[in-house]
Amino acid sequence: MRRKIFIPFVLLCIVTVIAGGLTAWKLLWQAPTSTSSANAYIYYTLKDPHGFVLARAPKGPDGQPTSKPQPLVPLGDNFGLVSSDMVLSLQLSPDGNYLAIDGNRDHGEQVWMYAVQANTVSFKPNAVMGNFLRWQPGGNGHTFLYRPMLPLGPDAPLDGGSWNPGLWMVDAATGAHVNIDIGTVSSNLIDAVPSPDGSRIVYSTTDGLGQGSDTYMMHSDGSARTHLFATTGLESVAGLFAWSPDGKSIAYERLADSPAPFLSAGLWTMDSSGARQQRLADVDGGHGYLPSWSPDGQKLAFVVRTNTGDHRADKLYQALQCGVGVFNLRTHQERLVATAAQTGQQWNINPTWSALSDRVIFTALNPVNNVLGGTPRYWSAQVNGSDGETQVVPISPTFSHVVAWG
Repeated sequence: MRRKIFIPFVLLCIVTVIAGGLTAWKLLWQAPTSTSSANAYIYYTLKDPHGFVLARAPKGPDGQPTSKPQPLVPLGDNFGLVSSDMVLSLQLSPDGNYLAIDGNRDHGEQVWMYAVQANTVSFKPNAVMGNFLRWQPGGNGHTFLYRPMLPLGPDAPLDGGSWNPGLWMVDAATGAHVNIDIGTVSSNLIDAVPSPDGSRIVYSTTDGLGQGSDTYMMHSDGSARTHLFATTGLESVAGLFAWSPDGKSIAYERLADSPAPFLSAGLWTMDSSGARQQRLADVDGGHGYLPSWSPDGQKLAFVVRTNTGDHRADKLYQALQCGVGVFNLRTHQERLVATAAQTGQQWNINPTWSALSDRVIFTALNPVNNVLGGTPRYWSAQVNGSDGETQVVPISPTFSHVVAWG
């Protein structure tokens, strides 16, 4: 994904898999029958014989689906017919009117934008290769941060007639963009995440494999850019930033600056000025599983690689075995709350929290088949109480042929 065409695979994984994603389902598509609030649904990409299909299911009280995903519209353009086609992330806009679908295929990465009310899909921005990063809080409710990589033909939007992008803010409705100077070329950008109030952006850059990374803070218009810190050595690629709910702290990961793409990483926190940095735990590295803050800001959930001694998993995506860990910032204790032994599934990923911060909701599945998709099931793990083994319980049926979910 890097313009140095293209950087070693490890840096590709850090950026393109940043929001996570998997594979899809065999269902006939149909138009939605309801215009209920989009925030009441979970969105999926499903595997269909004619390509990937967007679907959704009603969302339960813990963020789990209450029925199987129902097809909405095919993504089109033959996307999903080749086993290497992937959907990397699905993220709904703050206003609930747009769903960003970040996908990768043989000629590069683009963003499909689903307009919820119109039930239509289009590229945003058009004629550009690049990847979706995050939605921008506030404003019109549907502007997102985007990492532009390469123009695709004469219709690509330019700045002053030239191609020299940094970080783009893109309007999901129109595709119009504003270019923000990040002090380097967009190909050096690893990650960029806005604060909960939308006033600031934390981001990181690298000059390439073996060069470590630099982390910056700036206002959302690109002004007041401040260098927070530089990292060098093995565990030195900073990214996967996650702001605390109050905007005072930032969790992030330092991934291995190594040709092996999936070495274990470190989970860190700092305050929003870059001070008070501390390493909390070992986490899975390179697969793009974000740390997740509890709503009360007291705990962090994360994905833990449990087969660190199996070096096949350093390079092979499907060799990963992982569980879900929780770090309590008040007691400074780490705890493994869900494992493959408890769910019977090799991957236990994508942790989120209940509204009361007392349970972790996650998905468990075996490695995804690139042709048929995956079979995720939603689970809940209680995190309060005893420090012993946590009882996990399934809270949804198993779904077949799923490629990605939001």
